[in-house]
Amino acid sequence: MTNQISNVTPIQSKQPTPAARFTVMATIDGFPVKVEVEGKADSLRAMIDRLKAIGAEPPHAPALTATEPTKKTAPICPTHGTPMKASRKPGSFFCPRRTDDGDYCQENLWRIPNISKYSSKV
Repeated sequence: MTNQISNVTPIQSKQPTPAARFTVMATIDGFPVKVEVEGKADSLRAMIDRLKAIGAEPPHAPALTATEPTKKTAPICPTHGTPMKASRKPGSFFCPRRTDDGDYCQENLWRIPNISKYSSKV
């Protein structure tokens, strides 16, 4: 057989490129709405403009409460003035520094449940 060049166009070249799919979350009159748009970025921009025209707003992120700190800090060693390390016992801390004698510092603290102050344990 001889090598023949095919005049047939591959199917893949004639298939349309898949459209991008966008999901937009909005609230209209307090009701959450999910809108799906297919097409190019221009289609997405047009949908957002239409949603704004009818009074839709982006969903609001939940507000962080100021009463609960986001990160708890370690207590300070009263002898060395440095942060203490967390112990293996939940809620307790110890000072990892050494004294002038070469022994480890004996300062340690533990948290009393439901009370934000620290108590000294010697």
